[in-house]
Amino acid sequence: MIEQHQLWRDLNWVSVDEPDTHDFNQLRNTYQIKKKYIGYMRDIRERARFDYDPETGCSLLIFRSVNQGEKGSDGGEFLETVPFCIIIKDQNLITVTHPRNTYVTDSLKEVIDDIKSEEQKPVDSLMTIAFKLIFKLNEDYLDRIDDMNKARESLETFQRRPSNKQITQLSNLDKRLVYLKTAANNNVIAIRQVQVMSDADDDPLSLSNTEVQHLKDLRVEVEQSREMANIAAEIAEQVVSSYSNILDNSINNTMRLLTVWSLALAIPPIVSGFWGQNMPLPLAKEPWSWLLSVAISVIPIGLLLWYLKKNHDI
Repeated sequence: MIEQHQLWRDLNWVSVDEPDTHDFNQLRNTYQIKKKYIGYMRDIRERARFDYDPETGCSLLIFRSVNQGEKGSDGGEFLETVPFCIIIKDQNLITVTHPRNTYVTDSLKEVIDDIKSEEQKPVDSLMTIAFKLIFKLNEDYLDRIDDMNKARESLETFQRRPSNKQITQLSNLDKRLVYLKTAANNNVIAIRQVQVMSDADDDPLSLSNTEVQHLKDLRVEVEQSREMANIAAEIAEQVVSSYSNILDNSINNTMRLLTVWSLALAIPPIVSGFWGQNMPLPLAKEPWSWLLSVAISVIPIGLLLWYLKKNHDI
């Protein structure tokens, strides 16, 4: 669905939410968007990037926004982040969202309303609007990381050993953090690409002093999100390692206990086997001889357990 909004002066915002083939064709024909850019916008797994076409003066910025749904638009595996596309061409700001990040459109409306409330005659450029929006979307990373840290802390409260449910939850959390960390790193790369292209003397992409300052502030924020995601992923990995060590130690203790008792319980069959043979044995015909066989079985067992405990083997 395509909606057009008048901003200020001669600036326009074109909002494209959950586009279909017809919407993409309309974008391409109306605004002369390159075919490769359309391909980038279609891909639900597209990495964060920045690209500038000097021939058409078209800028494409893809930012991996936090997924607010359970699944990706393909209905398959869970996607921790979803690409959000911004195209700046002439006086038009074009935004493209997927089914799981349509909330970005509302976030942009809030950014625009804030700009209008602060200034009666806004002078912010389209690039500045884009930077402010990404600054707002980047805060979702910090919120998501905080939620994951709380989930991890709750999984660390196991007693002697974690349950299967806890292990599954921690494994899923560790996997989600890997996706989040990768997306945050790609976002940093995309923002750096904008900065590199704007700093190059031979590149036609030029930013005003205000835009450069917003870009620097934005880079600091996305780098902070990346570091927070890296730290959260490393801590989760340590917890996974602790889970593994606890389970290995539990298995070792179980096997040690089974081995000790298998040795102890092997003694009575040996004694009773000799006692039941058709061969003369001392005191075998006495009425209390069965008590003697029990004592001969129990005493070695007690000595074995005492020896193992003394040497810290049980």
